[in-house]
Amino acid sequence: MIPTSTFRATRRYAAMFVALAMQVVAVAVIGDVFASAPRADAGLPPPNDVVARAAPAARGEHLMTIDLAFVPKTSPPEAPPAPDADMQPAALVAAEAAPEPEQSTIVEPTPQPRLEPTPAPRPQPTPPPPTLAPPPPRAAPSSGTTREAELRMLALMNESRLQGGLAPLALDAGVSDTARRHSAAEAQYGYVYHDGPDGTAASRDVPACGTGWYGENTGKVWSGGVDALHREFMAEPWAPINHRTNIMDPNFRRAGIGAVQGPEALYITVVFCR
Repeated sequence: MIPTSTFRATRRYAAMFVALAMQVVAVAVIGDVFASAPRADAGLPPPNDVVARAAPAARGEHLMTIDLAFVPKTSPPEAPPAPDADMQPAALVAAEAAPEPEQSTIVEPTPQPRLEPTPAPRPQPTPPPPTLAPPPPRAAPSSGTTREAELRMLALMNESRLQGGLAPLALDAGVSDTARRHSAAEAQYGYVYHDGPDGTAASRDVPACGTGWYGENTGKVWSGGVDALHREFMAEPWAPINHRTNIMDPNFRRAGIGAVQGPEALYITVVFCR
């Protein structure tokens, strides 16, 4: 039978041994943890290559990215080793007395001015002779058909003027000759115009009217459609200068009407005078 005191001592020693063993195991485990833990600066560049990156700086509507690189200061270069004390004095004197090589001076040649060849004189092209406009055609003699068209146009215009409370236009024979010459020119070229091969309307009509004031309506009709041409003139909106206002101008008192039969249509010109 084991005495009680011996049993207690054995149990105390056993407990102390177990506690000591647990401490040893704990120290070993903690050492492994610290040994295997990653360094806080793992993956960073070496201390001698530090790069600082700043966030973009905002200015107005543009972003300006700033990259700054900080280069650490390095230690000054080591001084070259002192010459050996055993070096011969003659060698030292020779090294000190050796003249430095002279730097050769390179003289660049002065560029010579380039002589541009004098261009040979080019003969001036002879201007072509001016193109002379064909003379205005003579007024075609009025036939029964063209005379009827002239009188019909006068009657239609005076009817419109009477409806507007205006005085009728008087037919002027001399102005009618000028209007016929213009209609003949239009028939020759195949289109109606105010300014063209036979001059401008002013150059024709001002001398014919003799007052400095004139107006001109011109057109062409097919199958004797003088009424259709007058309706077209009067359908225009009221404006300072157009065919309708020429017909309805109270300042015009005379008119010359010239009708000429062309190859494809009947050309009619009306010249208004004060």
